[in-house]
Amino acid sequence: MNTMKKYLLIAAVVCVSSLAAVSTTSAQSALFIYNNGTGTPAAGTYTPGSSFTFAINLGFVPAGSIANLDGVSYWFQQTNPSIAPFPFSITLRDVTGSMFTDLQTPGLTYPQNLNPVNANDLGGAIPINQSAVGAGTYLVADITVSIALSAPTTGVFTISNTTSGGKTSVISDSFGHTFAIPEADYIITMIPEPATWITPALGLAALLLSQRRRILKLCRAA
Repeated sequence: MNTMKKYLLIAAVVCVSSLAAVSTTSAQSALFIYNNGTGTPAAGTYTPGSSFTFAINLGFVPAGSIANLDGVSYWFQQTNPSIAPFPFSITLRDVTGSMFTDLQTPGLTYPQNLNPVNANDLGGAIPINQSAVGAGTYLVADITVSIALSAPTTGVFTISNTTSGGKTSVISDSFGHTFAIPEADYIITMIPEPATWITPALGLAALLLSQRRRILKLCRAA
């Protein structure tokens, strides 16, 4: 584990007090930007038992005590509602194409259940033989979320990066300075499986067809 990785793990424990002060005294910024490849990049409509994937990009501007971008630590949580049921779990973190390949949790096990927070750090650092970067937007990872078959068939849920406690999501520069990443939400709208609403429609169609045949028979008899 390189020095950056140690800084990030320590910072995640103490960030509630120290990062709050940094955030209010400087103009640096770090923001997660989600993209699921659809017209609404940070939201989607899903059914129980399905899954979806979205890219996490990190928009970064250095300032104040943050000189550059060298690593990121983050977790996800179900924030709305913040009580059970917790039907969502992370089933894949793919860093293909990302520069943050020195992973905080190399042997990540799945599923990472959001109950309401997943267990392990999903982030990573730029490899020690590569330089930290400046302002820009950078791919962090592609995240796949699976929805339990027992999930509610209606309702709106929100998952987001963590923003408080010992698992606060942070960025870090090459000097070990950290900065908390503000909350970025992904909105999930649940709907029933198609069969649960197609079947009644088919039943109604069959009933109408039967009545039509009966009327035709009565007309012929007359």
